[in-house]
Amino acid sequence: MKTLPKGANAPLSSAGTVHIELRRPPGRDTLDVVCFAVGADGRIPSDDWFVFYNQLQAPGGVVVLSTPAAGRAEIRVQPERLPAAVDRLVIAAALSHGAFRDLIGARLTATPATGEPLAFELTEAGDEQALIFAELYRHGAGWKLRAVGQGFRGGLQPLAEHFGVAVAEEASAGTPPSDPAPPMPIPLESAPSPASERHRRRARPGRLAWSLALLILLATATGAIRMFAPDWLERPAELWAEARERFSPDPSTGATLDPPQPPPATAERDDGVTAWRRLPTLYQAPTCPWEDAQVFERYHALGDNYVRILQRVERSNKLLGKWRNELRQMTSGCAAPFIDGNRQEAEQLGQLPIAAWMDESIKLNNCAGLLIKRLDKELNQESRPIILQRLVREADRARNLESDLTDIARDLAYLRNKTARLLDGFQENIEACGH
Repeated sequence: MKTLPKGANAPLSSAGTVHIELRRPPGRDTLDVVCFAVGADGRIPSDDWFVFYNQLQAPGGVVVLSTPAAGRAEIRVQPERLPAAVDRLVIAAALSHGAFRDLIGARLTATPATGEPLAFELTEAGDEQALIFAELYRHGAGWKLRAVGQGFRGGLQPLAEHFGVAVAEEASAGTPPSDPAPPMPIPLESAPSPASERHRRRARPGRLAWSLALLILLATATGAIRMFAPDWLERPAELWAEARERFSPDPSTGATLDPPQPPPATAERDDGVTAWRRLPTLYQAPTCPWEDAQVFERYHALGDNYVRILQRVERSNKLLGKWRNELRQMTSGCAAPFIDGNRQEAEQLGQLPIAAWMDESIKLNNCAGLLIKRLDKELNQESRPIILQRLVREADRARNLESDLTDIARDLAYLRNKTARLLDGFQENIEACGH
């Protein structure tokens, strides 16, 4: 069995039924396990694809939830039977009370009918009441499992709303009812009640009163004009010409209204700080500075460095947790090795080239997109079967490359933010020691 660290992913055999099991540590709070079958837009196609304690299976039984024992939930998935509208399955859980920091050690295991099982163990969490454990998502012609570990405060409701589900307030507590009733469809537009109709009928005289008041005001203004300036009503054309002559530019002077000028390349405030810069007005098409073989070589180098960065950040995360516990137990001043260790870890963590590899992933993603367009164009123009087979394989490979690069760029962005939080944590340890 292969254990995935947070943020990592691995292929999962999709033949037959995949058994996904979620176990919580013994003696801890009860977990309500849920599954969202979402499309490419990140939202469920309909409420039928939200699987939870009150709706234990998706249409056709392609996703089935069960709780065979206390502290253990199981989701049976048939990936090959999922409709094309379902892009990924999000496996999550919610708490009725407490927080996920009390459930460190909860473990998710995905066991396919054939192939190696994958696992993810929760090693860090905060005061969240809902948490996404993993995602089973399409990858080319197959499927992959990603360890997520992302928390949501507020329980089931904000988690469900994130994926397009409208959750009643009663459901947000996360406790299944003793006698569950079938979910009722949510009407798009409810019929107005008799009370609201009476309210609207009572509101109409108010609008009528405003209209009458406006007419009276206009009549009063007209009467005042007729009394004090009757010539205004007798020569409206002359007044209009006079107004145009007063406010229009003199043609003899050649004065005209200039069109708005584009901003200069750089505008600075008096203090010398750049306020804004002129943006390019022309679309710049993506380019690729490398040949196809170089793109794949750099992709493999990116993957290797991504794994090293991931492992390095996880190591720092464990060290920070260990040193925080030591700091709480200290009764006297901090030892020199403790301070030096935090400083050294912060220095090494700050030197990780995460931003550079993020830029590399974006450039390679542009290359993958251009490669896909070129291969699609060749496929449309080709008719020879042997050549077509080769182009199809290359196009699939390019799409898998683009998908992987998108995932890596997203994971690197997460690691960059996590690195910043870790640096703050090491600095807090040092400051707590009076340095």
